[in-house]
Amino acid sequence: MSAGGNSRVRPNRARKTYFELPPLELECMKVLWRLGEASVREIRAGLPRALAYTTVETIMDRLTRKAIVARQKVGKAHRYTPRYQRAEARVQAVEALVEHFFSGSRAALRAHLEGLPVVEPEPPPRSAPLPRPEPTSRPVRARANRARRSAAPQQEPAPPPPPASLDITLL
Repeated sequence: MSAGGNSRVRPNRARKTYFELPPLELECMKVLWRLGEASVREIRAGLPRALAYTTVETIMDRLTRKAIVARQKVGKAHRYTPRYQRAEARVQAVEALVEHFFSGSRAALRAHLEGLPVVEPEPPPRSAPLPRPEPTSRPVRARANRARRSAAPQQEPAPPPPPASLDITLL
């Protein structure tokens, strides 16, 4: 929970693609794919940069909640295993890359990788725009009302009437 108490809890859902994983989560996944199964201590030792034990533990907890890894309690520690293999993640990442940057065209990605000019595919035809309604005189009236109000002298609002005395006979 954050210091202000405004932490939002996200529903447990799997990511659409590994392309969406933040960098630290992806680094931990790379170590886990290489090892097959590991504890936080083993994942931390395999990372290319030094991170605190609690940081890696938090990352692995997030990956568990996102259903990307499975967690099993063994003694006092947890053991993590990937739910998806690296090849599946690679396929998802390339599909996302093609969709987001090459409009779904694998040929455009291939051309880019070969250093050829990328021909952007034609966008799908758009439907004809709806006809705009004819303007009404309402905005003109609104402008006239505003002009009248600004020309009138500004008056302070009248004070509220004093409260009526309470009639005990009604109780």
